[in-house]
Amino acid sequence: MDTLDTHNNKKLAQVSKEPQRLNKAQIAELEKVQSISKIIYNQFKEHKAAVIGAYTILFFVLVALSAPIVEKVMGVNAENQNVFHRYEPPFTTISAGTDTRENEVRKYIEENPESAAIVQAELIKEEFVTVSRPEDALYEWARFEKRKAMAAIRLLSIDQDIKTDLRNVAKKFEIYHLFGTDELGRDVLMRLIYGTQVSMGVGILVALSSALIGLLIGAIAGYYGGFIDTMLMRITDALLSLPTIPVLIVVAAIDLQKVPVLASLLSHGSESILKLIFILCIFSWMPVARLVRGSILTLREREFILASKTLGATDFTIITRHMFPNVIAPLLVSVTLGVGESILFEAALSFLGLGIQPPTPSWGNMLFNAQELIYRAPFLAILPGLLILFVTISFNYVGDGLQDAIDPKTIKR
Repeated sequence: MDTLDTHNNKKLAQVSKEPQRLNKAQIAELEKVQSISKIIYNQFKEHKAAVIGAYTILFFVLVALSAPIVEKVMGVNAENQNVFHRYEPPFTTISAGTDTRENEVRKYIEENPESAAIVQAELIKEEFVTVSRPEDALYEWARFEKRKAMAAIRLLSIDQDIKTDLRNVAKKFEIYHLFGTDELGRDVLMRLIYGTQVSMGVGILVALSSALIGLLIGAIAGYYGGFIDTMLMRITDALLSLPTIPVLIVVAAIDLQKVPVLASLLSHGSESILKLIFILCIFSWMPVARLVRGSILTLREREFILASKTLGATDFTIITRHMFPNVIAPLLVSVTLGVGESILFEAALSFLGLGIQPPTPSWGNMLFNAQELIYRAPFLAILPGLLILFVTISFNYVGDGLQDAIDPKTIKR
C-alpha cells in the first residue's frame, strides 16, 4: 500500500510540474480579455461627440503651439498696426504699413550689405528714386506699391540672385488677411491664434490648479472627519454660496501691483494673466473638494484601507497610494468640465474689461474690443465667439465621454 501511495504521489507531482495545456477555445477566450485601459479607450471611442471634441481640442492646441511658425510662414506680425486699413473684411489683400516695409528693408540691408550697396547704386543710376544719401535709396524704393517695386527690379542691371532676394522683400509689401483686420489694422487671424494660447492656457491651468487644491482639501476632510471635516466643508459651503460673477468682478478690479508682497513678483506684461488665474483658482476648487470628499468617505471604511492601517501604513501613504488612485476617474471628468467653465469665466471677465488686458490678445478682450463695432465689422465679434463656443462644447463632450467610459456600470467587458 505504501509503495502504491508513493507511486501515486510521484505521478501527481510530475503532472503538477508539467505546464497546463489549453485548448483552442480557452486560448480564444484569453485573447478576448482586455486591460482596463483598453476597455476605457474602446468605451470612449463609442461616444462620437467626445471623439470629435478630443480632435477639436487637439487641433486648437497644435495651432496655439505653432503660432510662431504660422506667423513666419504667413509673413504677418500679430502686433503690426496699419491704421489706414482698419476693419478690412476677410479674404483681403492690402498694402503693408510703412513701418513693416522699412523693417523688411532694414533686415535685408543688415543681412546683405554688399548686395544692398549695389542695388542702391543702381536705383539712383536708373533714376527710380531721388535721394540725397545713397543709403536711403532702398527705403525710398520701399514706398513703391508692390507692382511698381517688382517692375523696378526687372529693369535693374544686377545679378539674378540679388533680384530674387529683392523680390522676396517686395512680396511682403502686400499682406493677405484671411480673417481681415481689427480696429487698429492688425491681422485678426494671428491675434485669434495667439488668443488661443492665452484663453486655453488660462483654462487648463485654472482647471488643473483647482483640481489639485480640491483634491488636497477634499482628501483631508474626508479622511480625518470630525472638526477638520466640519471646518473645511463650512468654508467650502461659504464660498459656494457666493455669487460667482459679481465676486469675480470685484476681486478682478483689485490692483495687485499695490500689494507689497506681490508687486515684486508680477511684471506689467503678465499681471493680468497671473491675476486672472489666481482669482479663478480661488473660486473654482469647491466642487472638486466636495466630489473628492464624498469618494474618500466611501473608501476609508473599505477592507483594504483597514488592512493598511493594521499593517502600520501612515496616513500620508494611505491617502496618496490607496485613496488617490480611486478618485482619479471622477477627478479627471471634473477637470475636463472645469476647463470649459474657466474659459467662459476668462472670456466674461475680459469682455467686461477686467480680465486679460490689451495688447495681450485673448478671445474675451477681442470680444470686448468688438462690442461697439458689431454692425460695422461683425466678423470681429463672431470669430472669437465661435472659437469660445467650439472649445467649450468640445471640453464638455470630452468630459461626458470620459464619464461614460470610466463609469463601471457602463463598461462592457
